[in-house]
Amino acid sequence: MRTLLILLTLAPSLVSAADRPDVLMIAIDDLRPMLGCYGDPFVKTPNIDRLAERGMLFEKAYCQFAKCGPSRTSLLSGLRPDTIGIENHGTRDLEDYRKRLGHLPTIPRHFKAHGYHTQGFGKIAHDEWDDAQDWSVPFTPGREGEMLEIADLAALQDVPYEQRGSVPTVIASRHDCPAIQSPDVPDDALFAGRMTAQALEVLKTQREEPLFLAVGYRRPHLPFVAPKRYFDRYPIDPDWLPGARQPAKGAPIMAWFNSDSYVGMLDRFGLDLPYPPQTQADGLRWAGFELRSYNGIPKDGPVSDDLQLQLRQAYMACISYVDAQVGQLLNVLDAQNRWSNTIVLLWSDHGWHLGEHGAWSKMTNYEIATRVPLIIAAPGNHPTGQTTPSLAELVDLYPTLCDLTHLPTPAHCEGSSLLPILNDPMATVNEVAHSQFPRFKKFLGRALRTSTHRYVEWTQKKDGTAVAEELYDHQADPYETLNIADDHPEIISAMKELSRE
Repeated sequence: MRTLLILLTLAPSLVSAADRPDVLMIAIDDLRPMLGCYGDPFVKTPNIDRLAERGMLFEKAYCQFAKCGPSRTSLLSGLRPDTIGIENHGTRDLEDYRKRLGHLPTIPRHFKAHGYHTQGFGKIAHDEWDDAQDWSVPFTPGREGEMLEIADLAALQDVPYEQRGSVPTVIASRHDCPAIQSPDVPDDALFAGRMTAQALEVLKTQREEPLFLAVGYRRPHLPFVAPKRYFDRYPIDPDWLPGARQPAKGAPIMAWFNSDSYVGMLDRFGLDLPYPPQTQADGLRWAGFELRSYNGIPKDGPVSDDLQLQLRQAYMACISYVDAQVGQLLNVLDAQNRWSNTIVLLWSDHGWHLGEHGAWSKMTNYEIATRVPLIIAAPGNHPTGQTTPSLAELVDLYPTLCDLTHLPTPAHCEGSSLLPILNDPMATVNEVAHSQFPRFKKFLGRALRTSTHRYVEWTQKKDGTAVAEELYDHQADPYETLNIADDHPEIISAMKELSRE
């Protein structure tokens, strides 16, 4: 077995491919840091928790764009959203990006070029955005087979439980799909379980070259579908409901994702319409988008407390289902004694609102949408079982993996290596974490997160004119309920200076 004990001090050029560590990269879609290891009092994640015990848990890690495609493209390319120029999921966005920057190697392509066998499953890049150049063998996607896969409940009737894994599932229409389903089936009756079995075979295969294996789980992305036994772990508890379920006081209308319709938000919270010229064609009415596009959810208006509790139960069930799949991957590392030569990296592309700020999705610049779980377990003399308060960005993962595997970091990378933090949890790499998200096609919000505050500046896209600001004090107001921008110009001035550095 390859070892890193004497290689940690060697220059990249002196480390042969055969002596580099394996990499297991686990991506989980739409997962906020709602995990036992992050202190959540309700969710049960024993396997992700034991990964945290072997590595470093980043308490303040942030995505750069709270939407799947832009976030994942930024992470995989090592480039920030302004550079990649992607805000949406259209084919034209991807084509433009590849025309301009497709020559720059992504993380898996860089590893492949340096002697790694690269292989991926599920959702790593955005759906159908994986590039054949990145992988040693064809990528195995999930796409609709995972996202909209539901159980055929009628076909399951009278089928013994142990045989239900062989009953075909149904791929539902996006607009005719239940938001929640809890079929009484084994794990491998659903896509995530079957995908794990495929990934396990790759992980168990002996090979001469080092392995870069990326496994991307869709859940807990909508629809919330998981085997019934994971739902059974979470008897509904009214204490799950968040305390703050309305927009932040004093925040501009652009700050909110209107998972209610835009006009519905105005009516519900007694808000004024700040930009009358904009119409439905400008994207103001989004009723039916994301959560509300699924069956069982009202198309407009309030989401009842009972339904909110059911949605939280389903979200937690999906987390536990994925946690069980992660446990199978970790079990192979245990059984084959591979921790001394394997880097395990677990991340999510963004967070997810579960009613906070009146929203049900990602796609905001708030803490709840931009903060992500990030755990790195690496061989070597790094502290284990540690939590770091240091700021980290997903764009930092490219140079971090290069440092951990002794590969040269490509010059195009715009993030900073987190290796100093892996060596010392109190080290500082970033003074600020950057995120951004547009609204109504006309405005762009840029968020800066320091260790104590979040600042968001909203500007007009056409000319960069500032139109609104937000400032939240995380020491006094961790749930971002009160915009204090008007009261603290000195803090805003300091934040703007940080943004220029």
